[in-house]
Amino acid sequence: MANRLFVRPRCLDKELVILAGSFAPNGSSAVSAASNKGTGWSVAWTSTGLFTITLADSYPSLISATASLQLTTGADQFVQFGAIDVLSAKTLQIRVWDVSGNAVADVAADAGNRINFTLILKNSSVTP
Repeated sequence: MANRLFVRPRCLDKELVILAGSFAPNGSSAVSAASNKGTGWSVAWTSTGLFTITLADSYPSLISATASLQLTTGADQFVQFGAIDVLSAKTLQIRVWDVSGNAVADVAADAGNRINFTLILKNSSVTP
């Protein structure tokens, strides 16, 4: 644990929640929950190159979503968000796109391979 006094982030919008996490893809198999870092969500391998993140809570809206692919060995791949429903289904889809194959692709199981994401969510339907 850090031995510092942290100041809460300040923003113009009220009731924002920052939810961040990462998980280790496992090739064409289910993601091990033990690899998950962060709380308030779970993830499932949906099909080739597709993952579904399920949030523990629903949120009226998503302000911003960022994802990145961390690979031990460089590859022609990147991640992007697909369908997002943070209110009803509480899910976000992440796809791994392989540029050289021009299609979705699985990420090899490796201790250094991870998908990282940060979500900024609004926890109120009241506008500022």
